[in-house]
Amino acid sequence: MKKSSFNEEEMVECHYNGAIINIPVKIFVSMTMRTQFDRKKFVRYKEGAEIYSMSEREFYKLAHDANAVYKRNKMALVNMEILDKFMEYYRE
Repeated sequence: MKKSSFNEEEMVECHYNGAIINIPVKIFVSMTMRTQFDRKKFVRYKEGAEIYSMSEREFYKLAHDANAVYKRNKMALVNMEILDKFMEYYRE
């Protein structure tokens, strides 16, 4: 068995379905900090591009392809629920 390079002080004890799993603190923090609990329903192009880690231009195209854009006056908002469902169609 390969010995871990982390000592016990660098580990977090996680309980899940009766199992106890020790995870390195750095991995635990990076995973939990990326999790979004209160996700907005509507976002602008710039914020949506950041969420999906893509350019604004690509996000713009994706949002329009998904028919998830709502316009009012000169403001455009993207419905993230519609976009997420659209993206599920392309899952491999």
